[in-house]
Amino acid sequence: MAKVLVFHYTEEGRLPKLSKNELEDIMAQFYEALKDYPDVKFNGTYVDENGMGICDWEAPNANIVKEIIKKVLGAPPADPVIVVKRVL
Repeated sequence: MAKVLVFHYTEEGRLPKLSKNELEDIMAQFYEALKDYPDVKFNGTYVDENGMGICDWEAPNANIVKEIIKKVLGAPPADPVIVVKRVL
């Protein structure tokens, strides 16, 4: 399993400010989609006050994460999706 990070740092890729209900709705959609991907785990989204940050996943590869995001949000991620490895 690979550690996959989805970046949110460009104007297009930053996450908008959403209400708690909107966030819960999006999360529910992701968990519903993940039922079709038993080998993928979503660990969370971390952003600053400007919507810049990352989404942390465990998946076989970056393309699967892109596929899930497109399925849920209707478009692929605007910023890079990369596989990383721990070095320290």
